[in-house]
Amino acid sequence: MKKFLCAVVFVTLMISSCAAASKNHVDTGVLTYLGTTESEFQEGLDDLRKALSPLLSENSDWMQEDRLEGFILELVKTRRVVHFYDSLLSMQMALRSRKVDEVILPEVVGLYLVRNNPLYDILFSLNMMPSTISFGFRQGDTKIQGEFNKAIAAMKKDGTLKKLESQYLSEPFKEPTARIKFTTFKDAEIIKVAVTGDLPPIDFIAADGTPTGYNTAILSEIGKRLKKNIRLISVEAGGRSAALASERADVVFWYRNTEGLKTPTKYRGKNLGGVMKDSYSSVILSDPYYEWDTDLVIGLAE
Repeated sequence: MKKFLCAVVFVTLMISSCAAASKNHVDTGVLTYLGTTESEFQEGLDDLRKALSPLLSENSDWMQEDRLEGFILELVKTRRVVHFYDSLLSMQMALRSRKVDEVILPEVVGLYLVRNNPLYDILFSLNMMPSTISFGFRQGDTKIQGEFNKAIAAMKKDGTLKKLESQYLSEPFKEPTARIKFTTFKDAEIIKVAVTGDLPPIDFIAADGTPTGYNTAILSEIGKRLKKNIRLISVEAGGRSAALASERADVVFWYRNTEGLKTPTKYRGKNLGGVMKDSYSSVILSDPYYEWDTDLVIGLAE
């Protein structure tokens, strides 16, 4: 029996090794986009690859002209197969178990993971990914949307957003230790806000389950300015839409907006803008309050 089990294990390992050796694609993990499906996202990525492929054989300076490098060049060389994950934890587990070869994250999130975990390394940059983050509300909740927009505009004008960004989103990206206090207003309206913890240090939940970090600090400031009580609840990235629809939450962080991966001018019509949708028709968004231009592709350190 023991010999039989050993033989089974050996054959399984051989099959796995052969499969890995013969794989002609790279498995890539991304956090779930709520406005598109995995297959739609894959189709957009394949269309982009098809559009870019002819450029490898052309004698042009498109790489320098459009700052397309790193991941984009790798995408042309090798097909990426996308896998959606509903939480950062599940995506990290997939990376560590080698179910995916790499994961794509906003720059500050990727830097945070690499700086705080020696298992990870930066593989490539995506330098043409102009993106913003907003709060999401149920369709028709224009009153609370307007209140949040007014508070965000005031925080931009008086420098509060920049101050908090510098405090929470700058090197060395250490885990926030200070617990953020929320002002309580007697008999005031309660606004339930869903946070994910899936974009540290933007959206961070400490080991004891307490939300902290940049987004929590912003929500504390919004509560004070609106003179309303903010109550935080925890959901996974993939559960944001359900939290809103079930009225478990009145507001959901985060909704990502992107102009899509920009391709060289002559292929400008081919990009991911049509499929990278982290929103949908039943949700209205606040004005954006955080933006970045670069995503990072993270893999296991050698």
